[in-house]
Amino acid sequence: MRTTSAGKAARSLAFCALLLCTACLGPNHATGRLMRWNSDFESKWSRQGVFMLSLPAYLIFGIGDNLLFNSVFWWTGNNPVNPPGDDSGPTDVGF
Repeated sequence: MRTTSAGKAARSLAFCALLLCTACLGPNHATGRLMRWNSDFESKWSRQGVFMLSLPAYLIFGIGDNLLFNSVFWWTGNNPVNPPGDDSGPTDVGF
């Protein structure tokens, strides 16, 4: 089955429209807390090195934010992770 250039263009346009019509992602507090921790390093070189070494953590925190914590926030109205900068107490994820 051959695809015409018009068909490819229509699929590309539909894909771009799908990306532009996404819902709100939420506050992403866990990823924000990780970013804040990374920004606490003084040197830009140490921040970059820690960032490169912690890329798997950013992936895990991002997935946790988008699939778990933001969903809990949407359904309950309460985010289980304290926002970045709120060090009032330990973060209780409620599990």
